[in-house]
Amino acid sequence: MRNRLIFMPLLLAGGITFALLADAAQGPGPVVPAKHAEAAAGQVRDLTKLTPQQSASYIALRRTVEWLRRTNRPDGRFVYGFLPDLRVPLEGDSFIAQAGATCALARSARFLGDEKALAICRQALLTLLLETTLDPKSKDVRHTAAPAALVSRLAGHGLLVTAIHELPAPGKDLLEQAEQLCNYLRLQQDPTDGSLRDKEAGGEAKAGLRDEDFIGPGVALQGVMRSQSRQPAEWKLEMARKANAYALASWNQRKSTSLAVSFTPALAEAYVLTKEKAFAELVFAMNDWLCTMQYDGGDSVRPDWVGGFRVDAPSGPVAPDIRSAAAAESLGDACRVARATGDLPRLQRYSRALESGLQFVLTLQYTESRAQHFVESFRPAIVGAFHASGQDGKIRVDFAHHAVSALVRHLEE
Repeated sequence: MRNRLIFMPLLLAGGITFALLADAAQGPGPVVPAKHAEAAAGQVRDLTKLTPQQSASYIALRRTVEWLRRTNRPDGRFVYGFLPDLRVPLEGDSFIAQAGATCALARSARFLGDEKALAICRQALLTLLLETTLDPKSKDVRHTAAPAALVSRLAGHGLLVTAIHELPAPGKDLLEQAEQLCNYLRLQQDPTDGSLRDKEAGGEAKAGLRDEDFIGPGVALQGVMRSQSRQPAEWKLEMARKANAYALASWNQRKSTSLAVSFTPALAEAYVLTKEKAFAELVFAMNDWLCTMQYDGGDSVRPDWVGGFRVDAPSGPVAPDIRSAAAAESLGDACRVARATGDLPRLQRYSRALESGLQFVLTLQYTESRAQHFVESFRPAIVGAFHASGQDGKIRVDFAHHAVSALVRHLEE
């Protein structure tokens, strides 16, 4: 009963926020008309110098940034999700979803030079950091105040650290807290096999990990590697080497989309920093296989599936969904490694797969043309958001995370 009472104000706040968004569109107010979002703030690039695919990625990125700005509440948190057909907020908000949305906005705002979005990011980060605390046993270690059994500290810390280091100028206080979060992640690595498991949550070595068990460790390693550029430490590189060995052993035992998409960004960053061959070899092995999981024009499947990915599906045709965005992000990071190693055939293959993947992912974004069946005053609440699949229109703020990362990687590459 107590948990229900605590949750109700959050649910009501989400509903009030979306009601305000719809009402604001009817008259003067802070909501920017969705169809003009690409020119509303930050840098406006010359689209004539971009390829048609890059232009589509750029406009989609701007559209997402504007939506994230509109859904950020005064308390610094984002509205978690929405059911457009029922016009009600979605239940199930989490620390991980909020951290993912913050990371997405930080990455896109940094790329676009959007100062207003960067300011929102800082507020969102401060709000989330209020939910962390210093470890009573060590003042150099920070973790979420919620018990490890209730929140994935590996994923949550990794996303927070990544978001902080996406900011152009994080500031001393944020950098200090990011390092404290990294120190906690350091303690979660098994010195024997290099695996990452939250020990306080009872994480122990298991013979057969589930696919989702790779996500937290991969995201945690991403954060540590992103911090290495600004706050270098030899232990971080050694952590990456041990994690790479563990990921390789796991990969040789069983191929997994979750392992590939969560570890590739971290290992790509490690390769860029060190130029160590072992990192590149595993990135190539995982993303060569990932390309085989993509529906292409030769598949006897529905045309609207082309470009999407089979995500940890045993066999046979399975409808792709928003999880294909994580696969596209992985291929974007693999492009970085292929370019750095001078592997032109792989670079071309990954680039084609990335662009095809983004073409599919962008079919899941609400645009003005895809929102014509909603009343005009309601459209700013959804235009720019990504929905779950071709058959599921629900919106979640964390759906934007990997989509934004893939779009930025495509434009950077």
